[in-house]
Amino acid sequence: MATTANAAAIDIINRSHSRREPDPLLDLLADDAELVQYRMDSLGAPNRLRGRAEIEEMFRDVFSRDMTHEVRDVVVGEDKIAYMVHCRYPDGKRVVGSYVCELDDDGRITRIVGHESWDE
Repeated sequence: MATTANAAAIDIINRSHSRREPDPLLDLLADDAELVQYRMDSLGAPNRLRGRAEIEEMFRDVFSRDMTHEVRDVVVGEDKIAYMVHCRYPDGKRVVGSYVCELDDDGRITRIVGHESWDE
């Protein structure tokens, strides 16, 4: 059964993406959070970011780009949340990311595993 904190976390994630405002999302990260990201160009070796500061740099870069973000296909569980983000640049190029976040008892994100695909 999903906790209220986890449901609130997905609301924050959704608002943060749709407004391209990283701070609310960053506030959900535990200080020792880890992001493991698989990308088309990583050839099976994921990019790993450790700690809030490294993850923050990446989120700020992504949210600063001129593109729309739409969170879809949300699943909220007891200690995990999963969702997809569909992004579109003004020229029509699309990026889709799928994410599974592990959460602590307070609803803070301790680990994110993601996969990203984009138009070529």
